[in-house]
Parts: sequence; structure tokens; C-alpha cells
Amino acid sequence: MPSSTRLTISNDFLEAEIAPHLGARLCRLRTRNDAVDLVVPLDTWNAPEHGWPKAGAYPLAPYSNRIREARFVFRNKTWTLAPHPPDWPNALHGHTQRCVWQVAHVGSQRAELVLRTEANENWPWSLESSVIFELTGNTIGVSLAVRNRSEHAMPAGLGWHPFFAIDSESKVHFRASRDWEINAKCLPTGRWFPTQAPVELTRESWAAHDYVQYASEWDGTALIERDAGTVRVTTGAPLTHLVVFAAHNSNFVCLEPVSHVADGFNLAAEGTQDTGMQVLEPGESLAARVALAWEPKD
Repeated sequence: MPSSTRLTISNDFLEAEIAPHLGARLCRLRTRNDAVDLVVPLDTWNAPEHGWPKAGAYPLAPYSNRIREARFVFRNKTWTLAPHPPDWPNALHGHTQRCVWQVAHVGSQRAELVLRTEANENWPWSLESSVIFELTGNTIGVSLAVRNRSEHAMPAGLGWHPFFAIDSESKVHFRASRDWEINAKCLPTGRWFPTQAPVELTRESWAAHDYVQYASEWDGTALIERDAGTVRVTTGAPLTHLVVFAAHNSNFVCLEPVSHVADGFNLAAEGTQDTGMQVLEPGESLAARVALAWEPKD
């Protein structure tokens, strides 16, 4: 199969288009009956150098979000990564979503992709990543995993980064028990605050400026209300953290189920509790699943 081939899986409810050569991205998720795009479609790669389009959805491995100044301490040693130029001097979103993945299996309603990388400037441990897309009725399930192929333990995280399409009247709902304080560079300070009330967001929430929120102890459910229906996001442990991002006045909102708070490796090394950082011994894996269900209005 040519490396630039896009895969299509579909059933009576949904159609999904996946690009192995674009970091295992879900480039399109559309309803079959009325052609409603549930994520912002990625038709062409139109992005600045070292950047990526604000569209589709991609895996986050072996960590999510930012690593401050592209370095962290793990087991009394400082590890340095290649920084991400548009977010200099930080590292951002792992490296697997910038790689060409291999197709392990593809059928009419299921596609499995795998990636094996050796230790390099982006991650000093060898690893294997996988992602499985599977359609069942009105739901697409996304199963993610990362395995440590090195001879030494490594810190790890996992997540998924969708750009959900919204309309002018859309509302976002979710509930989490912790909200992390964030500085001007979108890095958590290490302080967090307990929250009780459910969160409701609209396009007014990011009409004046970018909206960024790092939530923890998330209950694993989020809703994106649309004119035509609702997208229901569900997941469970280890994806107990939620990143919410929407660019100023944008037509998308990112609800990213992740296993750890941004810069969680550094925060954990500094003594912050409950960052969500995982440790994988040689041969161990971290796995998670996210489901997106479309619930059309009657």
C-alpha cells in the first residue's frame, strides 16, 4: 500500500478517513445520512513549517501537551528532547503524530495502525505505538497503546487530540474535580483548585482570546451540542485528564482526553502529586480507549 494512501472505513451511520502517513490522523469523521462533519475535515496539509493543521484528530504518545524547555528529570537524570520550533523552547505533543505509521489491518469497519521507533532526539527510548479505529453503530472507538521497547524504564503518557467541528450555537459540557492554574505560556504552575460545578462553554468563551483549560479527575464524559445533534465523548482510566483548547474566535474546540497534566513529568519530579505520569518498565504497555458517539436530533 502506498505510504500516502488514506483509508476509509464506514457503516450505516458513520464514515471515517484515516491517513497513516500523516501520523495516524483521523482526517474525516462524517455522518452517512446527512454528511455532518464531526471533526474539522483535513483535506489538504496546509500548515507552517514544523506545524500541523488545526483539523482532524491524532494520537499523543509517548506524552501529551508541553514539556517545559524540552527537558525533564526522571530517576535522578535529566533528559533533553528536541524542542518544537513554534512553541520554543518547549517540546510538544510527542513525536509519533509526525511519523509515517504502518497498516497492520484494514477492513470495512476497522483499521489498525502500528509504529515502531528507535531512541532518537525526540524520545530517548525505543517504543511501539498502536491505534485502532473501529465503527460500531453510531460510535467510533479509538484504542491507543504505547509499549516500552527499551532496556530501561521510561516515563509515559497517552492521549488523543481531536478538533471537533462546532456551529454558532454549539455548547460544550463536562465535569471534572480539579482545575490546574496555568501561566501565560500555557504551562501549569503546579497549583490546582477543586471544582464542583459542571462546565458549560460556548463560542463566547473564546470570542476574545484563546481558551485553555487543564482539568483533572474528569469523569470521562463530554458533550458537544450541535444544531444537528450531539457528539458524546466517553473514556476511562488512564485518560482521567482533559485538555480544552479553542483558538480565538475559531470554528473548532479541542477536547483532548489525556493520561497526565501538561508538563506532568517535570511536575512529578518537583514533588507535585497526581500529575498522571506513568512509568513503563521494559516491555510494559500503557493502553486507553476513547469513544465518540453521534446522537442526532429527532
